[in-house]
Formats: sequence, structure tokens, C-alpha cells
Amino acid sequence: MSQLHLKIVTPEKIIVDESVDMVTLTTSEGEIGVLPHHAALMAKLLPGELRIKKGGKTEILATGDGFIQVADNVLTILTDLAVNEDDIDEKKVEEAKKRAETALEQKLSDEEYAETMAVLEKSLAQLRIKRRHRTR
Repeated sequence: MSQLHLKIVTPEKIIVDESVDMVTLTTSEGEIGVLPHHAALMAKLLPGELRIKKGGKTEILATGDGFIQVADNVLTILTDLAVNEDDIDEKKVEEAKKRAETALEQKLSDEEYAETMAVLEKSLAQLRIKRRHRTR
């Protein structure tokens, strides 16, 4: 079976650099699936769930904002957050969410508002993933 090469890069490190069967992720246009030999594409990545299928298994990551590019059977994802569902600290993320919600009640500059909303969106994405897949 043909495979797609996946690279997930954060500012800190390369998270994934391997061949996979399929990747499902959330873009500004909605959720998309990327299979081997997908047409060339660039899109904005939104905070949400990223599913990697390989060899009959599915790995789930929470992602932040970023960009994706598909070219020459390689999917490159540049994002500010990529965390495996098993590594999500629910208590810590819940605290970050509450701090962001409290900050939004204050008068903020446009920049502070955007930063706070980004934290809130990433926190919500991580909590959805952790809670949705808890029963596995």
C-alpha cells in the first residue's frame, strides 16, 4: 500500500517524521483527510484534533494554529502546538483555560485579546481530545 510522508514541526522540535497511511486534520475550510498522492495544497491549520492512521492504528494529537503544505507526497505541518493525547495534562490545561476566560473579562489590547483567544482555543482543543477519547 502506498504511503504519505508526514512531517510535523513545532518551534521546539520535529514531532513526527515518518510514512503514514492517512492524516485527518482541521483547516480553516473544515476537516480534511490527506491520503497518499494528494493534490498539492496549502491551508491554514486550526486548533483541533489531528488523527494519524498507520498500520491499522490511529494516533491522536492536539494541534494549535499553523499551516499545512502537501507537495510531492509529503504533508508538512508547521504548528505552535502538537501534543499526543496521552501527554495532555487535563488539570494543567483546565487551569490555562480558566485563566484565559478570566483574562477575557478584562479590558485587553487587540494583541492581548488575540493571544488570550489563542490560548483558550488550544486549551479547548486539548480538553475535547482528552475527554472524548478517555474511554479508550
